[in-house]
Amino acid sequence: MQTTETRYINALTDFGFKKIFGDKEILTAFLTDLLQPQSPIKEITFLDKERSGLSEYERSVIYDILCTAEDGSEFIVEMQNRNQQYFGDRIVYYLSRSFSSQEERGNPSWNFKLRPVYGIFFLNFHLRDFKPQNVRTVQLKVEETGEVFSDKLKFFTLELPSYRNMSESDCKTKIDYWLYNITNLETMTSSVPFQSQQPVFGRVGNIAELVRMTPQELKQYNISIDTYRSNLAVMKNERREGYEEGRQDGLALGEQRGIAIGEQRGIAIGEHNKATSIAIQLLSNGIGISVIAHATGLTEEEIKSLES
Repeated sequence: MQTTETRYINALTDFGFKKIFGDKEILTAFLTDLLQPQSPIKEITFLDKERSGLSEYERSVIYDILCTAEDGSEFIVEMQNRNQQYFGDRIVYYLSRSFSSQEERGNPSWNFKLRPVYGIFFLNFHLRDFKPQNVRTVQLKVEETGEVFSDKLKFFTLELPSYRNMSESDCKTKIDYWLYNITNLETMTSSVPFQSQQPVFGRVGNIAELVRMTPQELKQYNISIDTYRSNLAVMKNERREGYEEGRQDGLALGEQRGIAIGEQRGIAIGEHNKATSIAIQLLSNGIGISVIAHATGLTEEEIKSLES
């Protein structure tokens, strides 16, 4: 349950994320500040679309909103609290599905003209294998010249951890204001800052304030915050166990190959053991092999061997 000192909801929970960005005015203002479109985003329509292929555990750490603008542009706005090995591939996969759904089957005159698809990914971690970057913009470009090959596909990764240690004075851009507020909302005791730069933050505060919520909303939020904190605890324990297991295996190998090489190998073994454990659990829940392979990074052959 929430303490009396807490004024606002945690925006990184499922309930909090959808409560805030499920508001059309707030989402429109955010997308406008991020994308800086040549023409205004006048209308947002939320789509009722369930992501298939995710386990129940993944659904508890990945929250998404799917919507379209008046011109048909599609936006996938997602909050993810857990890193994964092939996160970049996962982004490309989901955006590709959005493109493939635009196919006009049975229409012989369809000429493959596509509507833009944008992916916006709030990450409660720094992206693996990349230098920390608060905002990262990715699109298709010609390698030799840097020219944009297609403006129909673009996605953004928004890394939140850095904003926990920032002050309001450190924020210089519109996106800084958004990410600072989203990251630190739960700990704020006064009005949400930067309202003079972006008035919609006053609406964010009104929507996110706990005293304005109905008993049913508070019940849903408390369930959501408990789930969020439990998942963080599980992930922290997994990292600790995986590291320790890998370290022990690495130390054994280090006697023959050197401590540094051994520890690195041992950590990899620990990660593989963790992926195997998750795969066994997903198999027991009837999840398909291809989905498990995508989620864990194991090959389908490795997963098949676990069935026996």
